[in-house]
Amino acid sequence: MSPSISRRRAVAISLVALCGALAIFQSTSLHKQQSPLSSHTTDENVLESSTSPRRRLSEARPNGGCKLTWPVKPAPGTPITYAASYPGCGARMTWNLVEALTGLETGDDWNNNGRGSEVVTVKTHYPQSNGILPDFDDRIHRAFIVIRNPLESIPSFFNHIYEMRNHLPVHSERAPVEEWVKWRNAYVDIEIAEYKKFVFYWMDRYTPENRHLLTYEGLTDDLIGAEVTKGLNEFLGQVEGVDPIDQDSVACVWKAVVKNQPPAEQAAQIAKLQALALNQPQSEQDQPESMQGPPYSPPEPKQPALRETELDQPQSEQGSPYSQPYSAPEPQQPALRRRLDPGHHDSQRKGPAVPRPYTPQQLDSMMNMLLEIGERYKTEDVRLYHIMMGYYEKVREARIKTTPDESVAPPPGGYF
Repeated sequence: MSPSISRRRAVAISLVALCGALAIFQSTSLHKQQSPLSSHTTDENVLESSTSPRRRLSEARPNGGCKLTWPVKPAPGTPITYAASYPGCGARMTWNLVEALTGLETGDDWNNNGRGSEVVTVKTHYPQSNGILPDFDDRIHRAFIVIRNPLESIPSFFNHIYEMRNHLPVHSERAPVEEWVKWRNAYVDIEIAEYKKFVFYWMDRYTPENRHLLTYEGLTDDLIGAEVTKGLNEFLGQVEGVDPIDQDSVACVWKAVVKNQPPAEQAAQIAKLQALALNQPQSEQDQPESMQGPPYSPPEPKQPALRETELDQPQSEQGSPYSQPYSAPEPQQPALRRRLDPGHHDSQRKGPAVPRPYTPQQLDSMMNMLLEIGERYKTEDVRLYHIMMGYYEKVREARIKTTPDESVAPPPGGYF
């Protein structure tokens, strides 16, 4: 090999080596310059992939704090739970509580929000005449059940009917007593029977491990409400795909949703959203952009079978819109969004906060119904028995006030 060729090869090798060294140096320099951003981006990607959607929504904060925001759809295949309640037992409040606890969207039996089966829970009043079972009922294998003393839940149900018939905002007005009396005379006996049917159905449908019983009184109680909500939170999290908020933050969520005491940093915005919601009648179609979300306006009840004694009512009774048969729900536009917000709270109805009167005969019928439920499940679910006996005592107190001179016996065997 000639000396000239050897020199040219040596130069070429040196150039290659020099280029390689420069490439390594530039690569190292570039990596060092970009490493803070690259490291940040990587951490973000890890966070996105390792954190469930709920954790980016209803967030647990240090020292039991929380932040409430909008829910998302559950992952495909997430088991659905029924949120079963008799009307007037806080279905709207519970709806929001579940979304805040799980960060997942909820639906209802009439599919008013168009979410279908892509939900974590389905609200229903079935078998009460205001509720139905969805067409995917066979896929739902568990339920939490919310009950309330019928002495209070039936008038609350009528308040909702009154609002619907008069195109008033949801949970804005208590019906006048005189309107309650007209409706009561026509329908209370029916609702007492439907209350019993509701409890029987849900207690008999699922085994104890697949049902969770709650009371409205417990959920809203200042002392035990947060603890009751922890029980619900735990039950919701027993299925795959549902990762509820940390138990330490449940009290914060409960205060925000049930007691209208949201986290301080969200209070102003939530108050604004609530004001917008309360100022909209139920027939309102236009929604502010900040309130967009699937609709939730519970349907008006279906028509129940009328008793023969209701067919011969005085003309003054027949003239009341509340003594007429219920009308079926009108279809709702899928594009509408419900007028609620993450901090939507319990009823803020205005109007006379006075007891709704019942006749002595209606109170007797209510006590007998509660006693029948309690005795039926006395062995299987002693807690339900105690709840029924507690309700019985409240109804008995009201019965004594209607006829002070009459003796009203306590339940056989006492209350507990």
